[in-house]
Amino acid sequence: MPGRMYVQIPAYRDRELVPTVADLLRTATHPDRLRVAIAWQHDAREAPLESALRRLGPVELTKIPAARSQGCNWARHLLQQRWDGEPYTLFLDSHHRFVAGWDEQVIGLFEALRGAGIRKPILTGYLPPYDPANDPAGRVEAIYRMDVAERQRQMVFRLTGHAIRGWRRLASPVPARFASLHFLFAAGSFNEEVPFDPAVYFFADEVAIALRAYSRGYDLFHPHKMLGWHLYDRATRVTHWDDHPAWRAQNDRSFERLRALFSGSLGGPYGLGTARTVADYETFAGLRLMGSGSRTCAS
Repeated sequence: MPGRMYVQIPAYRDRELVPTVADLLRTATHPDRLRVAIAWQHDAREAPLESALRRLGPVELTKIPAARSQGCNWARHLLQQRWDGEPYTLFLDSHHRFVAGWDEQVIGLFEALRGAGIRKPILTGYLPPYDPANDPAGRVEAIYRMDVAERQRQMVFRLTGHAIRGWRRLASPVPARFASLHFLFAAGSFNEEVPFDPAVYFFADEVAIALRAYSRGYDLFHPHKMLGWHLYDRATRVTHWDDHPAWRAQNDRSFERLRALFSGSLGGPYGLGTARTVADYETFAGLRLMGSGSRTCAS
């Protein structure tokens, strides 16, 4: 079927999961072309949600007891392995709302970039917020540019979004330095070329994916049109670190993994590609991944 899309959602004890998937399918122009896979990490109290999820339509559940979960990127890694050749793939979180026709719109933006000579584009970004208690009235209209918010242990640690002024006058997607893992759209082959590292726990994972994709010849862009909304408030969900007391040790190991990646010494499928180097990425992004200071941006 033309335009098939593999949608991947890691969900950890999130009450917004069912309304998110329902809205995803309801607002799609071609819901029959979507294959929605969910790594559903739940406890016994959430078991009744299964019947509601299965009634939604083309939804595939990988059921995982929350106590056995090893984190978000571990779940993303599991989902990537279920890719079945769909030409497009979309990575989401389990707490979203969507504009009408979002699927046709994102494919159109993606193919326009290809038509302009971008061989391996990625459309990604922090979507503006919505309020599930006041929806749809609480939806914010904005387009965000991603930037560094915080460094820890001498590494880029946390990102943030800044609203782009005059975004309604933009005529094309905006070059991006970082990847959002609550909205990342790419060719389906991304699942084989850039496998998620299950050893990277959570923090700085968006920086790691941006670097690894860029080193494999991908170019990142923020969509210049509204495609949906994201829930940043965690009141409707339980975090992995709330449930797992050993998360700090897991996070420490993750930071050492990231340090090896950012230094260029991590090999294998979770390391760098051969199209570009760490230095190339740092020059493009205008920053140093480790230490402090900035580099002159080539663009």
